[in-house]
Amino acid sequence: MFPVWSETVSFWLLIAILAWAPFPLGSNRPWSWTLLTLLVVAGWMAWVVSVWQKPELVAQLFRRVAVPAMLASLALLWGLVQICPWVFTSWAHPIWAIAADGLEKPIHGMIALDPWRTATELMKLATYVMAAWLAYALCQRSERAERLLDALILIGAFYTTYALVLGMLGLTQIQALYAAPSVGGWLAGPFVGHAHFATYVGILALCACVRLFALGSENIATGRGLKPLFLGALKFVYGRGLLPLLAFVVLFSMLIATASRAGVIATLVGMIVLLIISSLIGSRRAANRWTLAAVIVVALFAVALFQINGDTLQARFDSLTEGGEGFGLRTVFWQAAANMIAASPWRGIGLGNFERAYPLFADQVYPFNMDKAHNDYLELAAGWGLPAALAWCGAVTWLAISCLRGVFQRRRNRTYALVAVAATALVAFHAVFDFSLQMPAVALTFAVILGLGVAQSFPSRPGG
Repeated sequence: MFPVWSETVSFWLLIAILAWAPFPLGSNRPWSWTLLTLLVVAGWMAWVVSVWQKPELVAQLFRRVAVPAMLASLALLWGLVQICPWVFTSWAHPIWAIAADGLEKPIHGMIALDPWRTATELMKLATYVMAAWLAYALCQRSERAERLLDALILIGAFYTTYALVLGMLGLTQIQALYAAPSVGGWLAGPFVGHAHFATYVGILALCACVRLFALGSENIATGRGLKPLFLGALKFVYGRGLLPLLAFVVLFSMLIATASRAGVIATLVGMIVLLIISSLIGSRRAANRWTLAAVIVVALFAVALFQINGDTLQARFDSLTEGGEGFGLRTVFWQAAANMIAASPWRGIGLGNFERAYPLFADQVYPFNMDKAHNDYLELAAGWGLPAALAWCGAVTWLAISCLRGVFQRRRNRTYALVAVAATALVAFHAVFDFSLQMPAVALTFAVILGLGVAQSFPSRPGG
C-alpha cells in the first residue's frame, strides 16, 4: 500500500514542479533552479521508495533506455572531470598557470575556466535527466500518460492567460518579482525573454494540437459521408474537443503575440513533422483525406490568427529583408564559439563557461554581456568538448528515434510518442538560433515530454 501511495505522490509532485517551474522567470535564477533541483530530487526519492522492493521492474526500465542512459552518464562524468583539480597538468586550461604566476603560489589547475559554473550546469542537466526518468517510469500506463499530457496543456493555457493579464496591466514578470526594468518590451509571460516563452508555448501548442486530433479520431466517424462527418465534428467541438481546442487557440495566439521569429518557425517545423508522420501512419485512404482536410483547416486557422494579432511579428520578419536586423551579432557569437572549439576540441573549456571565455576568443567585443552563444550545439561543444557534446546529443537523438519507432510500431496510444518527436524537432531547430533549452523551465518541460513519449513507445503486448 505504501509503495503505491509513494508512486502517486511522486507523480503529482512532478506535475506540481511543471506548474511551478515557469513562474520564477523560467527558474533561471540561482535560488529558483536550486529549488527546482531539490523538488525533482524529492520526487525521485518518492519514486525510489515505490520501487524499493521491485528491482526487476527497475532493471526492465533501464534495459529499454540503456544506451542513451550510458551516453548521458558519460557526458555528465566528463563534466565532473572538467572540475576535478587533480587532472593532468597538460589538460588544465592555461589561465590557471597564469593565475598561479600572478598570485605567486601554486594552484591546482582544472579544465574548466570557472568550475562553479560548470558544476551548476551539471546540476541542471542531471535534474532534467531525473525528471525525464520520472516521466518515463511513472507513465508506463496510458491512463497516467494521458493525465500528464492534459496537465501540461492546462499549465500552458494558464501561463498564456497569465501572460495576457500581465500585458494588459503593462507589466512584465521581472517587474512583478524584482521591481526591475522591463527587458525588450515583448510579451514574455513568466520568462524574461520572449523567445524562451515562445519555445515554451510552442511545445505546449504541439501537445494541445496532438491531443485535439487524437480525441477527434476517437469521436468523429470518417467514411460515412460528409454530413455525418460535419455533424460529428460539430458535436465533438462543443463536447470533448472544446477544452483542447480552446487551449490550442490561446497557445498558438500567444505564440504569434510573442513576436519571436525563431519561435514561430520552430513551432511550424514541429507541426510539419506532426503532419508528415500523421500522413504516413494513416492506414486508410479515407482517413488520410480527412486528416488532410483537418490539416488545411488548422493551417487556415493559423493564418487567420496571424492576420489578427501578428502585426508585430510581421514587422520583425520584414526587418530581416530590409537589413535592419539579421544574424550579424549571432555570427560573432558563433565565430567565438568556433574559436573555442578549435582551441580545445576534445576537452572543452568547461561546461557553461562561454561568458568567461568570450573575451579570450572573440574577434569582436561589444560593451554588453556576452553570456550565450545563441546556438546550443556550438556552446555545448565549446564548453563540454566534442565527444561529450556528441554523446549528450546522441542520447537525446536515440530517445527521439525510439519515440519515432514507437509511433509506427504501436496501434494505440501513439499520441505521446508523436508529440515527443514533434517537440524534439521544435527544440532542435530553435537551438540553432537561440538558447531556450538553457532556461530550466523549458528544458524540464521538454525532458518530461520526451520521457513521456519514450514510456509509451514500447508495445505493451504484440500488436499493442
